[in-house]
Amino acid sequence: MDAPDNGDVTPGADEKPARTETGVGELLRAERVARGLSIEDVARQLRLAVRQVTALEEDDYDKLAGGTFARGFVRNYAKLLQMDAAPLLQQLDQSLPPSAPQTITYQIEGVPFPSKQKSGSRNLIIAGVIILALLLLIYEIYRGNEANIANIGKQPSVSSETGTGVEEATEPSQLQSPDVTPGGEGGVVSPAEEAAAGEKESAAQLLVPAPALVLSPPPARQAAPVATMPEPANAVSAGSTSQSANTAVASPVANGGANGIRLIFSGESWTEVKDGRGRLLLSRINPRGTEHVLQGTPPFVLTIGNAAEVKLVYNNKPVDLAPYTNAYGGTARLSLE
Repeated sequence: MDAPDNGDVTPGADEKPARTETGVGELLRAERVARGLSIEDVARQLRLAVRQVTALEEDDYDKLAGGTFARGFVRNYAKLLQMDAAPLLQQLDQSLPPSAPQTITYQIEGVPFPSKQKSGSRNLIIAGVIILALLLLIYEIYRGNEANIANIGKQPSVSSETGTGVEEATEPSQLQSPDVTPGGEGGVVSPAEEAAAGEKESAAQLLVPAPALVLSPPPARQAAPVATMPEPANAVSAGSTSQSANTAVASPVANGGANGIRLIFSGESWTEVKDGRGRLLLSRINPRGTEHVLQGTPPFVLTIGNAAEVKLVYNNKPVDLAPYTNAYGGTARLSLE
């Protein structure tokens, strides 16, 4: 009775340790040897080191950096040997010591941007604002210069010059009035002529204010009436009047008179002058101590550099350049009617 009992217990006790002692690594090594593969072949195909394959077959999982990597190695090894990986992984979990659950803590931190980028963008913004301000300033200066040129006709100096033109326009009308009456063409009536020609007394009385006029139209306009005068005395008086008129007209031209511009340079200045017909009367750098007298058809457009060192005379009247001078460049731009 005792022998059968011992025989039943002994085989069962021998089989259980045999099943539990066969590790995962031993099963993999046996299958590798059965397939005729070396450790180097397995390491090359699994892309592992030889020491890692050796540790896996020896169930030395501490050299495999924990159970997570060991499970991956066992799965790939079993797939290479065409074995079922599920029972091997289950046996591996039983053989591995239980590991404490790892808690992963996440710490969210703001990603700091380099201070150079912030300063660089700030510098770009500041530079853009400065450039925009400079462009606005240049535009305002340019618009102010254009407004000065456009409104030049409203200045007092121009209005006085316009008044001179009116006086010059009225003088020919007064001198042309003697054309209506014969014998009074010369514009000057002497007492001898009134006594000699009694029948022309009324015409002579109309011409009494004429001696007060000194200026007359250009000599070409008076030449024809003088040639047709019937009385020699009138011809002599007309000739003398024509000579006096020529003298009176010639002197303003020499000094920058009617439609004449006189520029006196006390310092070096670049000057450009155009008349109403678009002709360029002057465009050059004028040295100190030079002077120019220009004639042309108004209106005149002038651009005078270094205006503080230039004196302008138009129609024998000085023109103040200060209101037309740019404070930044010292250049005066104006138009003379």
